[in-house]
Amino acid sequence: MSTFENLVRELLQVTKRVDKSLLRLKESTTQIQKKYEPRTEFDRWKQTLGGRKWKRQQYQVQEGRCVGCQRSISLKGSHIDHIKPLSRYPELAIAPHNLRILCADCNLSKGTEEILNL
Repeated sequence: MSTFENLVRELLQVTKRVDKSLLRLKESTTQIQKKYEPRTEFDRWKQTLGGRKWKRQQYQVQEGRCVGCQRSISLKGSHIDHIKPLSRYPELAIAPHNLRILCADCNLSKGTEEILNL
């Protein structure tokens, strides 16, 4: 076998190893992106002590009322709303200044609209 053929064979082997490494890297990147996507990050935050504490404090600030309709709401059934929608402002996923508490009806009817003052 010639030196050229050996080089070609080695190059093909190296290329296969590189391709496998790139595939593993791509899979790892996808897993990391899923872990830190804004909705996942927000859902995780809501379950933390800090997230629950924020909600209780905000509920008190809002005097137990929905910012949208001003009706009295219970803490347990209330929704945390993103003033600037998560879909357009993912960097504000857990920014307290972008969050408020709404009743389920106001939050679901708002959808992904950016409504500063309901």
